Amino acid sequence: MDSRSIQVVRSGVLAPIKKWGTKWSLWPVHLVTACCGAELAHAFASGYDGERIGALNYGIARQTNLIIVEGAITRKMARVLRITWEQMPEPRFVIVMGACGLKGGLFWNGYHLVKPSDVVPVEYFIPGCPPTPEGLLRGIRSLQEKIWEGKNRNSIDFNKIELARKEIERRIPTPPKIIARNPFIKVDVPKDVDWAFGNRLVNELKEGLGNLVERITITGKNRICIRVNPKNLQRVAVKLKDKFDHVKSVNVIDVPYDNTFIVEYVVSSYSNRELMPVLVTIATKISKKNPKLPSLHSYWVSADYLEREMQDLFGVTFEGNPWGNRKFLLAPDTPDYPLRKDFKLEEEVYARDEATEGSKNEEQKQEQGGDKE
Repeated sequence: MDSRSIQVVRSGVLAPIKKWGTKWSLWPVHLVTACCGAELAHAFASGYDGERIGALNYGIARQTNLIIVEGAITRKMARVLRITWEQMPEPRFVIVMGACGLKGGLFWNGYHLVKPSDVVPVEYFIPGCPPTPEGLLRGIRSLQEKIWEGKNRNSIDFNKIELARKEIERRIPTPPKIIARNPFIKVDVPKDVDWAFGNRLVNELKEGLGNLVERITITGKNRICIRVNPKNLQRVAVKLKDKFDHVKSVNVIDVPYDNTFIVEYVVSSYSNRELMPVLVTIATKISKKNPKLPSLHSYWVSADYLEREMQDLFGVTFEGNPWGNRKFLLAPDTPDYPLRKDFKLEEEVYARDEATEGSKNEEQKQEQGGDKE
């Protein structure tokens, strides 16, 4: 069935001019979400020179007529794809390149993946992981022919070859899973390093923090870990915020063997030159049954955004964070807490070939009957 854009191009008195002009002026806005962007760059570089066939990359959606989706589209990115497509004037077309855009690729069972064809109408798919520059240019040429002729046509047809069938014993394969013992997780393993400033800094921290912390450990050059009880987390932040002026990251480690989360705040300094290379991890442990922790956004503004991400991905509630319990990073229809280790992903399903099994059983019965005679 022809798309609306094809009808626009091929209708009216000026149809021949519109067809000719559209065919030779496809200006794709490239939606780079993954590694396929390298193949697109290759296709339009000097080696292949995609511009010679009437296609030229452009950066403004309102002035383009073609989207090339390069890679996976997540639930959050789907909205961007749809908005970009809606900004484009008619006629407009979409080409999807790469296995991730076709059926998910490496992320086929990911909680976050959306097929581009469910979001916008797609004219052509370029298969492969990675797809080749030749394949992309062939897809553009196929779109040009569709604009000119008004018909869908594959760019290549494969010959069907009947292979001789050999009866072999068929078994249901088992998934390649290895059950290993739960590793012991420790975030503050001490390390002996030649770091005189670090030793002085640890002594200062021990003196200033006193009984508020469980232990302070040098875990590497320019790396210090402070273990603290959740009840004392904010009191520790008050004492550290003048020396370390920002939070670089907030991390959550899922520890399934004792049903806990380890929450880490990594702090550093922009204002003190001596402290700039130093990363201090403030680590605390909370229960997964009631994963709540006081927010540190009022002491370090940069913690606000990072806490929201961890709340979306792990379900840890940072009490006092102004964002509340709303979803922040993920799309509204994304499953809850997808980075927890107990989050169930879709697994591969293996099925018996009933026809083969039936014929095999019949042969066995006949053989057994022959032996009795």
